[in-house]
Amino acid sequence: MKNTLYIIICVMVLVGCSSTSSVPEDDKLFTGLRKTGYENYEPCDHFYSTQEEVEAALATTPNGALFGSPYYRMPSYRLWIYNAFEHSRGGIGKWMRTTFGKAPVLLSSVNPQLHAQVVRELLRSRGYFGGYVNYDVLTSDSSRTAKVKYNVNFGDLYTVDTLTYHNFPEEANELIEKKASESLVKAGDPFDVSVLEAERTRISTLLRNNGFFYYQPSYATYLADTIAEPGEVQVRLHYADSLPAAVGRKWYVGRINLEMRKQSALEQLKDTIRRRNYTIVYNGKREPMRRSVITRDMKIKPSKLYSYQDYQQTINTLTAKGLFSRVDLAFAPRDTSATCDTLDLTLNCVFDKPYDVYLEGNLVGKTTGRVGPGLNLGLVKRNAFRGGEKLTVNLKGSYEWQTGHQADGSSSKFNSYEYGADVSVEMPRLLFVNNILRRLRHIRRRKGKPIRQSYATPTTLIKGSFDVLNRSGFFQRHIVSGELTYKTQPRAIVQHQFSPLILQYEYMKHMTPAFTDLVNKSPYLLVAMSDQFVPKMRYTFTYQSPARLHNPIFWQVSVSEAANLLSLGYMAFGEKWNDKEKTMFKNPYAQFLKVETDYSKTWQVTEHSTLVGHVNMGVVWAYGNAISAPYSEQFYVGGANSIRAFNVRSIGPGRYHAQTSYLSYLDQTGDLKLQMNLEYRPRMFGNLYGALFLDAGNVWTLRSDSDRPGAVFKPKNMFKEMAVGTGIGIRYDLDFFVLRLDWGVGLHLPYKNGFYNFDKFKDSQSIHFVIGYPF
Repeated sequence: MKNTLYIIICVMVLVGCSSTSSVPEDDKLFTGLRKTGYENYEPCDHFYSTQEEVEAALATTPNGALFGSPYYRMPSYRLWIYNAFEHSRGGIGKWMRTTFGKAPVLLSSVNPQLHAQVVRELLRSRGYFGGYVNYDVLTSDSSRTAKVKYNVNFGDLYTVDTLTYHNFPEEANELIEKKASESLVKAGDPFDVSVLEAERTRISTLLRNNGFFYYQPSYATYLADTIAEPGEVQVRLHYADSLPAAVGRKWYVGRINLEMRKQSALEQLKDTIRRRNYTIVYNGKREPMRRSVITRDMKIKPSKLYSYQDYQQTINTLTAKGLFSRVDLAFAPRDTSATCDTLDLTLNCVFDKPYDVYLEGNLVGKTTGRVGPGLNLGLVKRNAFRGGEKLTVNLKGSYEWQTGHQADGSSSKFNSYEYGADVSVEMPRLLFVNNILRRLRHIRRRKGKPIRQSYATPTTLIKGSFDVLNRSGFFQRHIVSGELTYKTQPRAIVQHQFSPLILQYEYMKHMTPAFTDLVNKSPYLLVAMSDQFVPKMRYTFTYQSPARLHNPIFWQVSVSEAANLLSLGYMAFGEKWNDKEKTMFKNPYAQFLKVETDYSKTWQVTEHSTLVGHVNMGVVWAYGNAISAPYSEQFYVGGANSIRAFNVRSIGPGRYHAQTSYLSYLDQTGDLKLQMNLEYRPRMFGNLYGALFLDAGNVWTLRSDSDRPGAVFKPKNMFKEMAVGTGIGIRYDLDFFVLRLDWGVGLHLPYKNGFYNFDKFKDSQSIHFVIGYPF
């Protein structure tokens, strides 16, 4: 029986390894392209961009394409699997073929003649009117495979002689002439259909932003004359004849009907309130939301000239509020008279469900014995006070315990936990400063100066939180904080956050004698773990490149400071800047400057695989009233979103190594941080993605610390003092969140010599099961 099974497996492998076994007799297996030949062209930017499009139009990927390349391939295990189970009609064979296999790419399906015709039309659209394409099918008598080689002859490039606009209405023509300098088509430019189409769209956008509500790009057509001037094209953009008069007329916004629905777009509304040019329609005793919350940030206003840009901005602003599941704007002429120039607007807002509940969890395990779950439970109430506010209540907690044994064989009793809660209210306005900004805009408007429009509604966040950190056998520390934060988004890709006031109080609720002895011996811990106030200000800048980019980036930088204004106040009353023990509410206060930046870039390797690079750096410097930054403000590495082969706070600072594992929670933090990650994310099948990653990083101190030898940052030792780990993982994309399982394997410990310096492989592993990507 064993030999029979072995023979069956060998036969299946041999059959599967025949790449052409499923290719029909009258066809061939396509194995890729030979390098495309180009001739009769003049090198220039236009040629190179056209060449890229030609390459894309001719590209056909064979089985086993290397990173999606049409030229290079490797043995295709998916084709082998398909061939091995080609004739299976059910059971595991059919499942193997449809799930892991891939049918052969046949020469008949490549259809080189069709590709050549497509490229010929592409050349004409890019100004190469005389261009043509030939191709050869390369085969051998002994093989049932084929390659294709294309040869592209570009021919002469035609350029634009003139572009003129004809038959447009008088007001439209004046507008076009006024903005002629913004034209995308210039005399002498290569003739390019895509640029001409972009120019026609520019004209449409220009007119629609200046009152021409009914105008569309298709209402004007191009006429091209290639005979009048050899090698040049005279182009005319002609306004279509017999268009309705409404198309060539400017329109103004009239009354605005605001419909608020709680259930669905089909809900019948019964109650109405009229206020000047606004009509509010709803159900109930009062409006579900104050009218000003919706209309305050709308750029569409009664009696204002219609603008498509204002329309888009209104849609984006209302959608970005996160309060509505659906927003519709419908315009209609006020009457049917020939002179009517007023459009009444019906704005239909369907509220999203009032409550959201979310649950986040993670589980971390390490072969050395530490395991621990984390949980985050939150409740969000939308439109909490009828002003578009979002009220959020969040509960969080995590627990970690030691499941292994000590070196002497005794069981470990070390465990720790953290829990906390926070309550926040986010308001769609800038509290305390909104009226000031409104006056400034009014002054600029009176002076005729342009007013910059924000992409999204500015918001104010008021938040209070309470956290408890418990280290069994050592201490229980409480952190109480409150903050006021303003957030603005002037453009879709840029966001600013400014917190003028963050007040945090950290204090010890309980300390054991063992911890007291430890603190008394360490000046670092004595300052970092003392009771203290942290009055902060923070500014955060965030840039996220447009989603349409092939290789997008994300960059965030934060700058925060603590107690500098308070220390200036002390100086005004005679205290020196560097005097210690200055107090706030009878408690010492922290004083520091902190800068942190986070950068990531995504490269689209193939259609369904990406390579992501990530760098995180930070530095905090304590001065004035403090010699060390608070424990909560210091940096650490390790964990599910950092260096995944190591636990949180188990590495650093520098070459320092805590001799006892539980001390890592106390003293393995630093003033300087550098973390780098590289992760390849290929799609395996369906919504399941794999991951191959490399992580490196560490933290260091900026001051000497006798209790932590090797902790100080020295540039010459930076790279050899980095912890390095690698690993693999899987991600299951559920659209609304991602389940992630990572297996990290350590490669280098900063406190040992040599590159791979783990004593045992089993001690170098960590497993993380979490929700969301690490970066």
